[in-house]
Amino acid sequence: MRNLSGFLVHLFKREGDSEKVYISVVHDRCLLCEEPIGETSAYLTYRVCPYCRFHYSLNARERIELLADKGTFKESHKYLSSTAPISFSGRGRYRRLLTQVQNRTGLTEAVVTGRCQIDGIEVMLVVLDFGFMGGSMGSVVGEKIATALENAAKRHLPLIALVSGGGSRTQEGVLSLMQMAKTVTAANKLREEGAPFIVVLANPSTGQAYASFANLADIILAEPGSLIGLAPLRAMKEASNRPLPLDAHTAEAHLSHGLLDNVVDRDALHDRLSTLLQILTSQSRDEGDYKDLLKTEIETTGEADAWESVTISRHAERPLAMAYIRSMLDSFIELRGDRLSSDDRSIIGGVGFLCGEPIVIIGQQRRPALEGERYHIYPDGLRKAQRLISLASRFKLPLVTLIDTQGAHPGLESEEQGIGNAIATTLSQMVEAPIPIVSVIIGEGGSEGALALGLSDRILFQQYSIYSPISLNRHLGGPFPDHMLDREAAQALMLTAQDCLELGIGDQIVPEPEGGAHTNPREAAAIMQMAVAQQLAELTRLSTNKLLKRRYQKFRRMGEQTAYSQEAMDLEVELLINITADGERSGRLVRSPVSESSEEVSGDVSMEDGPTAASAPQELNGAGGNSNGHAPNEKPISGVSSGDDS
Repeated sequence: MRNLSGFLVHLFKREGDSEKVYISVVHDRCLLCEEPIGETSAYLTYRVCPYCRFHYSLNARERIELLADKGTFKESHKYLSSTAPISFSGRGRYRRLLTQVQNRTGLTEAVVTGRCQIDGIEVMLVVLDFGFMGGSMGSVVGEKIATALENAAKRHLPLIALVSGGGSRTQEGVLSLMQMAKTVTAANKLREEGAPFIVVLANPSTGQAYASFANLADIILAEPGSLIGLAPLRAMKEASNRPLPLDAHTAEAHLSHGLLDNVVDRDALHDRLSTLLQILTSQSRDEGDYKDLLKTEIETTGEADAWESVTISRHAERPLAMAYIRSMLDSFIELRGDRLSSDDRSIIGGVGFLCGEPIVIIGQQRRPALEGERYHIYPDGLRKAQRLISLASRFKLPLVTLIDTQGAHPGLESEEQGIGNAIATTLSQMVEAPIPIVSVIIGEGGSEGALALGLSDRILFQQYSIYSPISLNRHLGGPFPDHMLDREAAQALMLTAQDCLELGIGDQIVPEPEGGAHTNPREAAAIMQMAVAQQLAELTRLSTNKLLKRRYQKFRRMGEQTAYSQEAMDLEVELLINITADGERSGRLVRSPVSESSEEVSGDVSMEDGPTAASAPQELNGAGGNSNGHAPNEKPISGVSSGDDS
């Protein structure tokens, strides 16, 4: 009687649509934990046990009903069905099997496609139903999926695919296998058009669907506990020489190996998809009064002592990247994994709203501080970052990076996994990304590991952050037992925020609460949010071409002219003027004492062989040019004097 009442409720909720539908079995007690669930809202609405969170199967119509706005779903190619092009057991037998399944499920095939709205955003929906011959991919299934992908590309609509099943339909022979190629070709069309593609893997998701279009999505989610993988679990057991782990082939195992973006409970799926659609379609949120925030002036800060900066930047309680991300962004959704084999937690990232605007954010996350432990980045973490940079570029979303690392991991394992290639590829992607990029040094900026995510349009420094060309754990606080030596090294490296600003590396210093960000993390996050939002607001006004040109020039000219290089050039010019002035008076060129370290010049230099006062600056360091050996109209390419005056 419970199933009959559920059928009637479901039937009347469809507003008079009297087609046959397949209703899932209703259980009084959970099959896993044996708790009573028959009257709970979580089970009746979502088919989820409220106690152990076990997710029961849903058919295609039920899944659509949970996701689509009421009355908006319009099915396409509803009556397309298979004519049995090949049958190992006879055409008649296959037709009879299809008829039986169609009568039982109320579906014509294992997939339902159509258009609908999710929170007012129009999307194309593809839903595989495991209840129809295991959701296997026959010719009709492949055709309907490919057509949906092509229509989404043509209309530039986001496409959401809910996969359950997806194995091979052996009754159709090798034509079933060819549906993988058909759907992949159509999925590539969708990617070329720049339309969002999201896949949700349910229990089970295996075989041809998993190994074709489902793994080409921009974002891949999964329901908890889902069986996921190419081969059936039984085949894996037979092929393995040792017992499989308890979580093998599950959504959670795939997540830990970097193959999924996240695992989402069914009751949170609608809201999660709605947020992702808003972000990937670049829809702003009019929440809060952000205009006043963007106009607020950020107070300037005093210069921090080098050793004080080193100490505070390494403080054990200094806020981590994830703490800043969750404080600064609304509706943050973490996207995990490198889609190859790993989910390195030293790099975290995802999407969210910063002051109402959708962005992509990447952070270098310190690991829990243990005695003698260092925090580095690894090749798989950088490959995860590359995925997020590509996602931001593809959907024209601004990118923010938070930098806090002691450098690239120096171990053999990282070298064998291509740490050098990972850094170079990340740098290349950063410089070519056609989007505004803002980087913030929030702690330590250690060598190549920091630079990999720091090649951006604006580089911000928190007040007590540091940026170093070497991995400081090998020097400061490392093998030197004398703390005074550490202080001397810190001063010599010019690694403070103020030093980097004067060197032309940094663009702005972000103030911290007195004593450092760890004394008031919430205030530190609020100041950083304001600074980043203001920088992005300026950058988004620039065209893509101008943005890329300025970024190129910023790093191409890095080190050409700074306050230090200008001072060196002024001293050099003064030295030359004094030399020539003394030479004119005496008829000989002698070096004038300009500094305490000047030495007497021995030997005679005749006026005929030496430069005149007018030509001396141009002849220094080579043929006619300025003091750095270049044409008068060119800018100097080095902030370091050559020392030829000696």
